[in-house]
Amino acid sequence: MNKLPNGIDGILEYLAEMAAGYQNHLKWNEVAMLKADLMNMPHRWAGVSSKHIADRCLELGMRAEDVKEIELLVTKAQAGRRLVPQRSYRDHRFKPHVAAPDSPTLKTSREW
Repeated sequence: MNKLPNGIDGILEYLAEMAAGYQNHLKWNEVAMLKADLMNMPHRWAGVSSKHIADRCLELGMRAEDVKEIELLVTKAQAGRRLVPQRSYRDHRFKPHVAAPDSPTLKTSREW
């Protein structure tokens, strides 16, 4: 499978590696980090289907329950739903930081 864009592949590899250290179970704090990144960096995840993300997680050897949880979180975030990570991870962003696409600046009628 092709690598996923915007550092998503590296994030999933990190999550799989951390889960492997706990008998292939994703810990609550890794889930909180993922939630925070989904909320703080929505442009990173835009345009990447949750199915591709789930397929990559399975390739990395993650267990089905964790894959389903990750897929559900990505789907919710892409649908505009709010995810609430634990307070200590609220500002977390995975590296590399991806710059948001330039949004058009709002102009007043005087600037037309």
